[in-house]
Amino acid sequence: MTIAEPLSSRQAYGVTYASLEDGQLLFESELAFQLEDGSLLTLHLPTPPGERQAIQRAVLRQIDSVPPG
Repeated sequence: MTIAEPLSSRQAYGVTYASLEDGQLLFESELAFQLEDGSLLTLHLPTPPGERQAIQRAVLRQIDSVPPG
């Protein structure tokens, strides 16, 4: 049995964190599986390009909607 076999039948939850550091958006994505004992197995993954772009657009819209001053 490989690690992928027991994981393939479980629900997975994806989370992407975005942070702003020195004027740049940084991304970190994780995939989490709940194991039978209740613990979580978390895998760090690259953030897909489309997801990065969608987050960047959303952040820029928020910045553009803030009135000056």
